Amino acid sequence: MNILWVTSEAVPFAKTGGLADVSAALPAALAERGHKVSVVMPYYPQLMGKLNLKFDEEHDLLRIPFGEGCEWAKVNVLRSGENLSWYFIEYHRFFDRPNLYDWNGQEYADNAQRYIFLCRAAMELAVNFRLAPDILHANDWHAALCCVYLRSGLYAQNEQFRRTRSVLTIHNIGYQGNFDKGNLYWTGLGWEYFNYLCLEFYDRLNFLKGGIMCADMVSTVSPTYAEEILSPEYGFGLDGALRARASSGRLRGILNGIDTGVWNPSQDRYLPATFSADNLAGKAECRRALQKKYGLEQRTDVPIFAVISRLAYQKGLDVFAFGLDELLRECDYQFVVVTSGDKNIEGYLSYLAGKYPGKFGLYLGYAGEPSAHLVEAGADLFIMPSRYEPCGLNQMYSMTYGTLPLVRHTGGLADTVINYDPTTLDRSTGFVLWDLNAASLNATIRWAADTWKNHPDHIARMQHNGMTTDFSWNHTASQYEKMYEDAHR
Repeated sequence: MNILWVTSEAVPFAKTGGLADVSAALPAALAERGHKVSVVMPYYPQLMGKLNLKFDEEHDLLRIPFGEGCEWAKVNVLRSGENLSWYFIEYHRFFDRPNLYDWNGQEYADNAQRYIFLCRAAMELAVNFRLAPDILHANDWHAALCCVYLRSGLYAQNEQFRRTRSVLTIHNIGYQGNFDKGNLYWTGLGWEYFNYLCLEFYDRLNFLKGGIMCADMVSTVSPTYAEEILSPEYGFGLDGALRARASSGRLRGILNGIDTGVWNPSQDRYLPATFSADNLAGKAECRRALQKKYGLEQRTDVPIFAVISRLAYQKGLDVFAFGLDELLRECDYQFVVVTSGDKNIEGYLSYLAGKYPGKFGLYLGYAGEPSAHLVEAGADLFIMPSRYEPCGLNQMYSMTYGTLPLVRHTGGLADTVINYDPTTLDRSTGFVLWDLNAASLNATIRWAADTWKNHPDHIARMQHNGMTTDFSWNHTASQYEKMYEDAHR
């Protein structure tokens, strides 16, 4: 197939979360399977300039209708292989920013215009470069308007889109692109699109809703999350629209994969020593390096629990922080936490790190690839107490590196982590809790630590189970191919 993939971020170019990982790995996996994939995303000079990219082509004059006029953007083209091409939309007014979506915690005031512009640019690029996609794959609210455009009078009759069907993937429904309805002016669409069957949401524009209602297929990043978002608790106001699509067989849940070329403990260039499921000797060296880096006591008789996460309500780290003092005071465990976000929680974690030196190592900020790999490799257990988690990648990274995940039963965490049970040890891969409160979380942490200390053979078996599970994208790319075929039915 000929696939046009539209995203706001992708590694290694720009990243705030799992969308960037997926937007690098899945197009590459599809290209390896013989599909022709064209990825369209913004060019962010302040973030991407340091990469010193050598573009294969540069085109200065892409005309983009915008409001009642038009703008001109540059298109930088990077070929990553015979079947994979990257098209970067360079337009400094919207994309020359120090961060992708916000500054000091405040969203950019013109985010609606910025990503209207991206969507319109993607459509115009497909026309001018004669891409003629079979599938237009839009990701999250930033690209969702492409699905509306494809159905609109602006592009529905264009020869380049004659065979095109659209797919919208929701990576996190908590972020919807909800803006003042006056921004409809910039889209070039008429007010007939501002209704409850398209873009209107409580008298505001909702880009994600428009994409949900107009896409030929809607997907999200795990089977359990696809079920959860049909409920008011997890649907964030869009559960009704999603139930309508699900009732006609147009909603899918496909579990994300991980890039096993990057996340592979047997050939990881970021680690002081490599290791595999059959030889874990190098993991012990990574453990020592982790303790040294974060100022922990050099001990082999205590479990190391790790966290790498944003301090966002979704992630449940407020609950973890609330119970952490009790664990540090009463238990002989070590903790490594790499995080940033809520300043009050940051301050409290800093206080605990000072109160318990040698037991609690803290870094406030973005982990970066080398640090993230060392934490995953050196820790014994990885904590993810999410209130909701569309898919989650860190639990899969952890299992791949012989680090047992401790997770709440939700979304992709429920789909990937099999709870420890001595009677089904041949399947178990981690520890699962259901109720998100400090008492339940601390009890689960104590249970995991007790198992680590008193049943090392069980821990070893679970490590092997996780490390030999196939989380690669090739394992799930075939499900995307099936969804693309169904989009044409």
